[in-house]
Amino acid sequence: MPAVSQKQQKFFGIVRAIQKGEMAPTTPETAKAAANMKKSDVKKFASTKHKGLPEKKKVQEKIDYADTKQMQKFADEKEKLTKSDQRMKFGKFYDKAKEAKDRLRPGEVKKWDKEKKQWVSNKK
Repeated sequence: MPAVSQKQQKFFGIVRAIQKGEMAPTTPETAKAAANMKKSDVKKFASTKHKGLPEKKKVQEKIDYADTKQMQKFADEKEKLTKSDQRMKFGKFYDKAKEAKDRLRPGEVKKWDKEKKQWVSNKK
């Protein structure tokens, strides 16, 4: 099995050197891999050429729609982003704009309409 990234190939090059006795283990991960893997498998990974390989493989996150914790996390994040979008859209003047909308204009009178159950302006 060939390596899928340059970093993986370099890692298995170090593991191969440890297995051959040319190098001392540099990290616990390399020592564990050298002890647990077959020499032939490590050789296949280490012998992969760098040309055409990405530096690091990109991992796509899978969404499990049945996982309630994950879905709650997405819902919370969406709510947070929605609130921040609203703040960015209206900014610090949002409250002032709301007050101006409700403020009476010159000559305007609002009366309570019992049938509609709301305030009705004499100017529209």
